[in-house]
Amino acid sequence: MGGRSVDKIFLEKTLLLAEKNISDPNFGVKELANILSMSRKQLHRKLRALINISPIRYIRKIRLNRAKQLLVQRVGNVTEIAYKVGFSSSSYFTKCYKEEFDKVPSESENL
Repeated sequence: MGGRSVDKIFLEKTLLLAEKNISDPNFGVKELANILSMSRKQLHRKLRALINISPIRYIRKIRLNRAKQLLVQRVGNVTEIAYKVGFSSSSYFTKCYKEEFDKVPSESENL
């Protein structure tokens, strides 16, 4: 049987949904699980099993990676980009960004 595995398709769909809703600060685990017709617990177990990361951290990682791209491309300032990727607080965005990339967002602007 050729083609992609069910797990790979699931991860691609999850990524696509998270990216599609990236600018919505209210998009989280509950919303993702609902779209996927899963319970939050099922989603948590499945992502943990496949990529060893919780759904909330997965969504945050996708947001932060997109923010890094936008910062490097100089699409806006740190605050604008934070809101663009679904963070409602620029200080929380900066905290998460530093945890993920070990530098503050303004350091990525200068790459």
